[in-house]
Amino acid sequence: MKIIHRYLILEFIPPFFYAFSLITLIILLNLVVQMLGKIAGKGLNFVIIAEFFVLNLAWIVALAVPMAVLVATMMAFGRLSADNEITALRAAGIGLWQLLMPMLILAAGLCYGLIEFNNRVLPEFNHRSRVLSGDIYRKRPTLNLEAGVFIFDLAQYALWAQSIDQKTSKLESLVIFDESESRHPTVVSAQRGDLVFVPEEEAFHLHLFNGEIHREDSKDPTYYQRTRFERSLLRIPAPNMVFEHQESSYRSDRELSAPQMLKQVQEMRKEPAKNRRRINSFLVEIHKKYSIPVACLVFMLIGAPLGVRAHRGGMGVASGLSVFFFLIYWAFLIGGEDLADRNLITPAMAMWAPNVLLGGIGVYLILRTVKEMRFLDWTAITRIFKKDKV
Repeated sequence: MKIIHRYLILEFIPPFFYAFSLITLIILLNLVVQMLGKIAGKGLNFVIIAEFFVLNLAWIVALAVPMAVLVATMMAFGRLSADNEITALRAAGIGLWQLLMPMLILAAGLCYGLIEFNNRVLPEFNHRSRVLSGDIYRKRPTLNLEAGVFIFDLAQYALWAQSIDQKTSKLESLVIFDESESRHPTVVSAQRGDLVFVPEEEAFHLHLFNGEIHREDSKDPTYYQRTRFERSLLRIPAPNMVFEHQESSYRSDRELSAPQMLKQVQEMRKEPAKNRRRINSFLVEIHKKYSIPVACLVFMLIGAPLGVRAHRGGMGVASGLSVFFFLIYWAFLIGGEDLADRNLITPAMAMWAPNVLLGGIGVYLILRTVKEMRFLDWTAITRIFKKDKV
């Protein structure tokens, strides 16, 4: 029996890692499509961008593991059923429940590992991801220079140049509109200029050559000043052009472990009327840290009978049915979270109802599959015919 159990586990492991990698990649690519356009124009180096997506891998892993369990279970039992190995094992007196036991133990191990991951790794990654997202949001885009087009990326300054060398940031025939002093609007023109960003000062230094400065007074129409220069330096402040890592001591519910949230819930319960919504939000997140890992066991119960029934569908059928059941699971989870936040149902009911529902469906499918296998007991039918002949 140990050999059979080992064989089943080895049958499960390759499709699990394949499905896990594929699901993780699909979700990650979807995140890249959504976010890359928002952060690519910020002038961030590759390390920062890579760090952002690596930190977001944590919540992707938390979702991908249960989905991979469902896909791998269906593929493993589907392959055994397609090659009639399930029939052979049943003929040897080994039932579907016996085949499920080592798989459920394996799923329980994944469940425990995912619970530890949700309480130790996920909160920290969520916290660092939120802080990094704030740093990226504050980071101003790099200055996009384009010849013949007004550039308004610099606060209180507008820049126009007839010719721009993108490599050296040398400008020809340029005009700068300076509104840093509301009373004294200023226009600076020059034959050429060199634009340099100074990170230490968080400012652009614009070295101007052969130009004029025209200055007015908005409160005195008679005032007008014109100054010629051969060489001048214009300093343009550009705050937040340099990316800086910030620190934050604040943590939301998704950035705390279950014990940390329980401790805060106990404090908030001293004023339940005032903190009711926050208490529900924390309790929902606490139950979620355990209910999603338990879905590994639930999906194992669903995947085994579905794999036996849809044994010739391969990866396509397994993936399609897995997505279908996971969408049902996720819809109940999201809907339950919203109902719990509005105090219409308890947080425990909201987070555990999908497991109870799909777990019940899994047990029902297993019982039906076992009965159908017994109904199609060809060995027993053969024995009957042999007795009649005797």
